Amino acid sequence: MEKVVVDYSQIHLQENIPLHEDEISNIASQKKDFFKNVPASLLVALIMLVLIACYFLQNDFKNFKYYHYILFIGVVVALYAFLYALIWLIYQYFLRNWKKDIENGKNQLTSIVTSHHKTENDEYIMTFAGRNKHEKIRLPAEREDYHRYEAGTKVVVTYLKYSKVILSIHKLDT
Repeated sequence: MEKVVVDYSQIHLQENIPLHEDEISNIASQKKDFFKNVPASLLVALIMLVLIACYFLQNDFKNFKYYHYILFIGVVVALYAFLYALIWLIYQYFLRNWKKDIENGKNQLTSIVTSHHKTENDEYIMTFAGRNKHEKIRLPAEREDYHRYEAGTKVVVTYLKYSKVILSIHKLDT
């Protein structure tokens, strides 16, 4: 991998640009859609786990008393509540980031792509040079943008600071 030479005098960051109505409505639709299928998919996953547990315990059911069944159902309900609470905490994290993004607005960075890599979960991460020598801004990108902009390309990136979402990216004409 080659080293990209960065001229830090050409790096500009505009912060706290107010969001447009369509960007705010996009965040509102993300809030609305986040929890849409969670209870049903969690219930389906737990039913699958219960069926697997029943398959392995099928020979032991003849020795079960009524309190074993109550305990089994209690464990399933407790597991459902635990997983639902975990997902709810994740949702609260995203809510806090969305709220900060709406309050603080978006950032616009005129910079250079210093590197990009693909994670093992098929996420495409682009790294941009920050205002200082050791400052790097890493943002997840779409696959097309990842392949379109190679290291060393001068770009203008508009992104949400807390949600780490690229709103737009285009090549800077020099």
